[in-house]
Amino acid sequence: MTEELSTGGAGIAPPAMRSVPCNLCGANDVRTIRESTGEGRIVQCRRCGLAYVSPRLSHDPRFQYESDEYHEKSQLATGRPGYTSYSSDYPVLYPYFGRVAQEIAKIKPGARILEIGAASGYFLDQARRAGMRPEGIEPSKACQRIIRDELRLPVVAGSLEEAAVDPGTYDVIALFQTIEHLDDPRGGLMRMARWLKPGGLIVITTPNRGAWFSRLMGKRWFEYKPREHLYYFDAETISKMLEAVGFDRIVVRRDPNRYPVSFIFERLRRYYPPLRPIVGLVEKITPSRVKHWSIPLHYGSMKVMAYRAGITQ
Repeated sequence: MTEELSTGGAGIAPPAMRSVPCNLCGANDVRTIRESTGEGRIVQCRRCGLAYVSPRLSHDPRFQYESDEYHEKSQLATGRPGYTSYSSDYPVLYPYFGRVAQEIAKIKPGARILEIGAASGYFLDQARRAGMRPEGIEPSKACQRIIRDELRLPVVAGSLEEAAVDPGTYDVIALFQTIEHLDDPRGGLMRMARWLKPGGLIVITTPNRGAWFSRLMGKRWFEYKPREHLYYFDAETISKMLEAVGFDRIVVRRDPNRYPVSFIFERLRRYYPPLRPIVGLVEKITPSRVKHWSIPLHYGSMKVMAYRAGITQ
């Protein structure tokens, strides 16, 4: 169903919107979490608890991730979805992916592993270092070039929905901060279940709507980005969805990381504008050496591991 939702701009046609049922249980009975900002309304299914965007923008969400600007253009400066600069996050992301790759390699040594949404290949490179055989699927042409030409690793151009993969191909499939972007996560998980060998492992990280930080921030939680994040899971809803498509032995854990103090200042300025004067003052009086300190921080991401139980119908 397609609706029109006004943005309030004089003489500007409102964007086309579409309503969707719950992706987990199929119900249409929801309560509103956050009213529409012109990019979609965030709701929660009253039957199963899944939070998602409906109505949402009617365009195919995959298109925005194909742009070379998605990973390297400031959200604040352009108003577009994406990263301020994915490459500048390398000091935070690359060591993190190294730890995750080592963890997976202990469970599935030498695994043939596929990453959905491989970005610039940081995890793929660490997976190779951990003795696995990594491959990626990535829509951005700029990121594809980095993976293929600089890292010399195999990458498929496109998206999860477009990829043609033989059943039982992979030992492991990984999605890092990706499942929340999918228009149909249940359908995507069904595809990935078929791509895995029996007993194959899926590894998912995603914002945890049930974490203390998201509950503390309420409607102001910075992961509420309806143009990009179409689904908001907690431990219960992600487990239910995995079980529904043929996974078992599901483990959900916190997903902390270490962040430089300067990185924390930057995130506070970006996502909480009212705090900018205070953050700027604190940052100004903070010694340079302290800004480079790396501290452990958990602000609400969760890591989910599960195994393919059998053939998905």
